[in-house]
Amino acid sequence: MRELTIVEIENVAGGYGENFFANLGEGFCSAVVGSIAAGWVGSVIGGKHGGDGGGLLGVGSIGQGVGMLYGGITGAIGGFIGGAIVGWEPTWTLALGAAEGFFNGTLPL
Repeated sequence: MRELTIVEIENVAGGYGENFFANLGEGFCSAVVGSIAAGWVGSVIGGKHGGDGGGLLGVGSIGQGVGMLYGGITGAIGGFIGGAIVGWEPTWTLALGAAEGFFNGTLPL
């Protein structure tokens, strides 16, 4: 039986190729970055669409506030789980893409 190279290990789904604590640290860091990025995007989308069809006397603004909180919380939970599953590089790439898309106006909301 031969030893695998780093490239071969990285091509295996879920394989990091390092020790247990390095994998645990990478999973946690990617989960935190995913949580922050997805929570932020969820909050923006929930705030934008939370008050659609608002009604009178400012009920739409209350809906936007609730949508912003709910979107942020659910986005953060989903980003935490997704970031831990896919790993550091895809999570970091998606987080940077979301931030860039938001700041230059191309993030599809």
